Amino acid sequence: MISETVVELSRAQFALHAVQYFLFVPLTLGLSLLLAAMDSWFVFSGQSVYQRITQFWGKLFAIGFGLNMASSLVMASQFGSHWSYFAHYVGDVFALPLLLGFAGLFIAANGLGWFLFGWQRLGKGTHLAVTWLIAIGCHLSFFGFLIASGWMQNPVGAELNTQTLRLELLDVSLVLSNPLAWAKFVHSLLAGYVVAAGFVLAISAYYLLKQRETELAQRSYRMAAALGLASVIATMAIGDASVYGAGAMQHNKLAAINGLPNAAILAQNRQRIGNGIKAYALLQELRDDKKEPELLAAFAAAKVDLGYGLLLKRWRESVTDASPAQIEQAVSASVPASGRLYWGYRLMIAAGALLALLFVAANAVNIVGWQHAWLFKASVYALPLPWLASASGWFISEFGRQPWLVADMLPIWQGVSTLAVADLAVSLAAYGLTYAGLLALAVMLTLKFIGQGCATALPINQEPSYVA
Repeated sequence: MISETVVELSRAQFALHAVQYFLFVPLTLGLSLLLAAMDSWFVFSGQSVYQRITQFWGKLFAIGFGLNMASSLVMASQFGSHWSYFAHYVGDVFALPLLLGFAGLFIAANGLGWFLFGWQRLGKGTHLAVTWLIAIGCHLSFFGFLIASGWMQNPVGAELNTQTLRLELLDVSLVLSNPLAWAKFVHSLLAGYVVAAGFVLAISAYYLLKQRETELAQRSYRMAAALGLASVIATMAIGDASVYGAGAMQHNKLAAINGLPNAAILAQNRQRIGNGIKAYALLQELRDDKKEPELLAAFAAAKVDLGYGLLLKRWRESVTDASPAQIEQAVSASVPASGRLYWGYRLMIAAGALLALLFVAANAVNIVGWQHAWLFKASVYALPLPWLASASGWFISEFGRQPWLVADMLPIWQGVSTLAVADLAVSLAAYGLTYAGLLALAVMLTLKFIGQGCATALPINQEPSYVA
């Protein structure tokens, strides 16, 4: 059995990467759409102010995208380095979604180079195509990673190979059309738009308060307010549907969110653990090359609960002779800690409601043309709210499927690599320091560009030849 310390340190490392990843992915996703909209406005309206606006926000997008790339690559490497059995178990299924995710990242990275350095070299139509290429790449990347993440909560289209002990892909269309993965993708996509809208709104409000870059700030504020209001309303509507959609597959999560008693769920899980022990015993016989039809039929009937039998691996290597006390330990560990989900859900709702009020007020002021300092101050102070709502939603989704890596199939403590505690502790500290340094650099560069503003940070020495 792998020690609890190794499991917890491995989880801490993955959580660190996931937090860093989710700080910048929603921001760059939403900003990529805003950049495409701003550049399109510039091309079709001919107003050069939108070129400067696109360049300004493009600089801030580039900072976030750089950290997005770094954290994505490091997080993917975690599957092989710290979760080697998980990588072995799901590698056949994960290959296509991760390929889509990284293909999207590299498309966007290629486009970003042309976006930043192509203003004086590309025609405006070509530059607009590059800007949209960035947006498409960011969305494709997000789609790939969310399909993989959603599949972990609703594993479809794969079958366990009893000899290799890994899931093998049977139907890729089921993986790509997984309803829970799509609900998760759409909800997270809209949440990303809210994060970007809140970011642009706050910086624009800061300029309006300081009466600097007013042309850039007023136009950006209007765009952010409109995108934010539409996105936050859609996020709440679809998010509610996705919670109950997930609840149909994950009763544990839904009961915890609603603060409901889980006695019936625990009783059901106790039965599934008993059936899982039977499935595990049958699996051992199958691995001894016994292929009698009766044995195959018995395993086929019991294999749906094999993962529940594997829950016992945390306390006993030989599952089949687990004691009643160990079975009760497994029953208790088969559901997530309900208090964190209960309050995490309410924190997400509260942050979303405050954002909705802010975006309503911002749009109302934009329509009547008033300039209220209190609203601009509120927009600045509300900057953390979109991340708070987004992070709470991500926490509910991922923590809510505990104790599973792959829902109902692979417990967390079964997926980790056999590593030394000292190696994990040192690498965790190294990752923490590296990410802290990168985050500090990102904040410093962002503040520097905001301080320089549009005219000085992104000077246009000469108008591009294609501007009349």
